Amino acid sequence: MAQKKAEYGSGPLFRAAGAVYGVMLGDVLLVLANILLVLAPLLVALTAGSALLAAVFVLVAFIPVGPSLVAAAYAFNRLLAGEATGVFRDFVGGYRTNVRQALAAWLPYVAVLAAVVVNLLLLPGTFDAGNPAPSAARVGLLGLGLLVATAGVTAMLLLSRFTFRTRDLYRLSLYCLGAQKRVSLGNAGILFVAAFLLTATTAGLLVVIAGLVVFLICLNSRPLLKFIEQKFTVADSAASEPS
Repeated sequence: MAQKKAEYGSGPLFRAAGAVYGVMLGDVLLVLANILLVLAPLLVALTAGSALLAAVFVLVAFIPVGPSLVAAAYAFNRLLAGEATGVFRDFVGGYRTNVRQALAAWLPYVAVLAAVVVNLLLLPGTFDAGNPAPSAARVGLLGLGLLVATAGVTAMLLLSRFTFRTRDLYRLSLYCLGAQKRVSLGNAGILFVAAFLLTATTAGLLVVIAGLVVFLICLNSRPLLKFIEQKFTVADSAASEPS
């Protein structure tokens, strides 16, 4: 019996090249959607030392991050599932469909993160061996910030895949931190490494790694999305059986 000839574009190298291209295109779209955040260092430098004005610029720059995360997650999840109709088309479609709810769900996370950052800035900058409380508070605030960022990203991932009420997105994003510990720790690790690279090198690196970071989070979060689908969206077949 003659073997079936492989279809064009079905090989692993072709799929890998398509994934790399999709991540690169997604990175460009993320950068364009968050141009204010990319330009934030320049805008802060133009504030002439006004801490309040700089904080307002950065806060405003973080507002579009939520909808763009939802759009990128929607496009990348379709790419990973082999259902992509084109990263550009999926990104734009995901953005247009979810932008309002994404903003409503994202803003509270940004507000909490802003409060964490303000408290970090108010802590003493030097270490005092006789009073380790500021250092402990700094570690605690950094941990809280990472926890909130992970929950916020989880909420955007869920919104990219499912239709939940905004208040349910909040509950599920926190619920998943405990119910899916391995995924949550993986996402927190990805965010931590990305933040460390940005602070240790230059904020301009964001232009290069944004798409890769979101893609890795989507790849790591596939078990989480499957868990939510099975637990909260699939009807219990046993319930429909006659008694």
